[in-house]
Amino acid sequence: MLQARMHEVDPSTPRRRFSIPANQQAAVSATVGDEIEALEAFERALDDYLLDPSARAVWTPPGKRSGEENREEPGKTPSAETGQTVDDAAQALTHLGLLVAFLVTRLGHGSPALLAHAVQALDEKPWVAGAWAWVDLRLSESGRGVVQRRRLFLDPTTLVAWMHAQGIAARLPKPREGTKPGQRLGFYRKLAQRSFKHLVKAITVRGSRVTIGSLDVLCKAQIQRLRMDSMPLLATFAEGEFSSSSLEIGTWLRLIGHRAPEGAEAAQSIEKEDAGSEGPLPVAEGPLHGIDQKEDSSAAEQLLEGDHWQDGVIADLRAALSAPRAAWKQELDALIGKLTAEGEAQATARLVVSWLRHLACERKNKGKMLSSGSVRNYRGLLANRVLENLPASLTGIDEDDLLDAYLEVVMSRRSVQQTGRIMNALASFDGYVRGAHLPDLPRVALPGLEGGAYAISSRILVEEEFAQGLTRIGDGTMAFADERLADHTRAFWVLAFRLGLRRKEILGLKARDIDEHLLRIRRNAARGLKTANASRTLPLFALSAQEHAMVQHLADGRGLEEFVFFGSDPPTDKMLESHPVIAKINDLLERVTGDRRLHPHNLRHSAATLTLFGALSPDLQLGEHPYLMPWMKAAMKHSAPIESAISGALHRRSGRGSAIATLMGHGSELTTYEHYVHCLDLLLFLDTWHGRYDQGPRHYKGRLGPPRHESAQLLVLLGYSTATRIEMKDPVALLRRIGERYPKAAVLLESTATSTPVRVPGAAAPALPTRFSLKHLCGLPGAETLEGFPRQQAELDAVAGLLQHLLPMDPAREPLLKSVITRWVEARMRGYDWAAMTADEAKAWVAEVRQLTPAS
Repeated sequence: MLQARMHEVDPSTPRRRFSIPANQQAAVSATVGDEIEALEAFERALDDYLLDPSARAVWTPPGKRSGEENREEPGKTPSAETGQTVDDAAQALTHLGLLVAFLVTRLGHGSPALLAHAVQALDEKPWVAGAWAWVDLRLSESGRGVVQRRRLFLDPTTLVAWMHAQGIAARLPKPREGTKPGQRLGFYRKLAQRSFKHLVKAITVRGSRVTIGSLDVLCKAQIQRLRMDSMPLLATFAEGEFSSSSLEIGTWLRLIGHRAPEGAEAAQSIEKEDAGSEGPLPVAEGPLHGIDQKEDSSAAEQLLEGDHWQDGVIADLRAALSAPRAAWKQELDALIGKLTAEGEAQATARLVVSWLRHLACERKNKGKMLSSGSVRNYRGLLANRVLENLPASLTGIDEDDLLDAYLEVVMSRRSVQQTGRIMNALASFDGYVRGAHLPDLPRVALPGLEGGAYAISSRILVEEEFAQGLTRIGDGTMAFADERLADHTRAFWVLAFRLGLRRKEILGLKARDIDEHLLRIRRNAARGLKTANASRTLPLFALSAQEHAMVQHLADGRGLEEFVFFGSDPPTDKMLESHPVIAKINDLLERVTGDRRLHPHNLRHSAATLTLFGALSPDLQLGEHPYLMPWMKAAMKHSAPIESAISGALHRRSGRGSAIATLMGHGSELTTYEHYVHCLDLLLFLDTWHGRYDQGPRHYKGRLGPPRHESAQLLVLLGYSTATRIEMKDPVALLRRIGERYPKAAVLLESTATSTPVRVPGAAAPALPTRFSLKHLCGLPGAETLEGFPRQQAELDAVAGLLQHLLPMDPAREPLLKSVITRWVEARMRGYDWAAMTADEAKAWVAEVRQLTPAS
């Protein structure tokens, strides 16, 4: 009905909850006014409490108490009011409560689970780099299976509060040894709630009246305020309704121009340590424990699960399982026979029906057949989602495409709570298909499959590095067997970075797919598309004239039905995997970033991350934010035409979020946010922290809440008088001052602009002078007739590498160079290559070659 009509109008239209009751559609609370008013009252009371002279001693930095007469008893601290002692544990809870309150009210974090992770990580020293300070949290939630790094950015005031809490953390309660991870996180969640209550008690003791008495209420109020004065996407992210991995630590440091202390970057990286294993574990059928019969089966859920289809396999399945249980086997066998007759076009549908037949007629759970209700619910829970999101056939699908398709299935969930059940059912389907039908199906490390977890790759490159890549393709730095390969590399570079295309989507392009203004991604003999959403139209007209011409050039000299990367014959899977452009892209990524861990798929992550950052920044009014860096401004500039073209012209249904999902070819925005976007933590920080301190209280534009005494609060926490004048206009100088105040409480990072960076093999190097470039040398008259003229790609790469090594040579070493060359020529004349050199002679010769240039 409605969903069928939606697909007729636009096959890529994602599912919408049109039939959800009106009172459940709005994310804004019915009591939002009262909640925001209570939040403002709490912030006002907290401000008064911090500036109360009688409470000053509580916030004096540890080890920096003022007054020469202070004599502390072990485990006690003197009260400024009465001289009596205050229990250290209670004071520690108050310090922790202040940190938790700041994380919520100042930085917008409204997820109790995230706050529990923050409390658990209190022993971690914040990293400080220029104006930036942060703590990286490792998130791996039960039932989701995804290992993610969440960067908890800290403004200067919250940074000082973290240092206070960290300095007194030894006095806080600790979970027992051997406590399971889930129970441990629950312990820290309760500790965060308990500490907040201590803070509220300390505030009310001094006469302030607050109506927010629990951390959960504070979080809820803050989320409502974010929905009102920010944007719903960030509020939903801050609430913890979905997670989005932060940029990998090495990538983040590269983008902000700093370097980690030796060994520290590897310690913070999660992509190896948390991947579970070097490869996927053996697959076993997921446990199927039945379905809660009270699960909502409203019209909205039926719509989301595809039950409003009137024809097709989904409708046939629904009809077959509506019959009495005794007739199921006959009905399902008939449907399997029908689908088998239709061949590969219905291959996946046949596997789905066969899996349901296995559950209904063969699968036993604890010695008993699954109940009829459970089988029917698994049809709605998984079968319909698989039919909508997987390609028509799984034969020959590669690992990347299968992983993407499975993620689409999971991200079609109705709620976070439904995720684990979908994953268990998908594990059962995957195991059945591999065991009974497709033994060569790639083994993917999907959350929920195989009981393991995987780390999301969150490395990207930015606009400046992208431009460097285009320059390097044409300046002779890289060797190409022919000009066509150089053209292919340019076009691939542009399409993957600008439009986020998958590797096979690029390599499978035909000339007819490249219009004057548009690029069409559609199924052809070279590649199948996973879903209807993968088939899409993208705006070539939004590219710059130079980039547009690079893509258009692919079709030059090709017939309409020819593959622009291969020719007239459809490429095989092996040809798609081994096309030389992939090796060139890998080389290029390493050259422009110095990071050999990047691969072509990271260009797709770059497109999603930078396009979303640029698309949301204007709405968040970040144009004048003092923390904006050049790469962020470049993202805002270059993403605007593409986002505008998709959401405003090509796909009028698209809002800013769904426009990015459309660009990526995802049916669910959650797939984009959770697996490809790595900037939501950064956007939340820039939106909630305005980046400036003023001497007096100020109410900032667009922010609901009372004016804050920003400078006065920070001075109190630093242990200074409120009349003290320190530099607060410069965030870099301010963080340096804080670092000097707490020399052992943070990790201060060195700027790569003021130090000599460690050279990474394959990193960006100066461009070759034109007269010495390989392209120039190969074009010299008579060069092709000389012995050793490089013709194969491997020979070209070897000569280019040798030139790159020799060009920085000190001119004073020219006699040594002549000696090295002479000895090589003599060896060639006497024999062939190394044949005329003994092992010792060869080693000595290589050592001399290395002496020609400075150590790298």
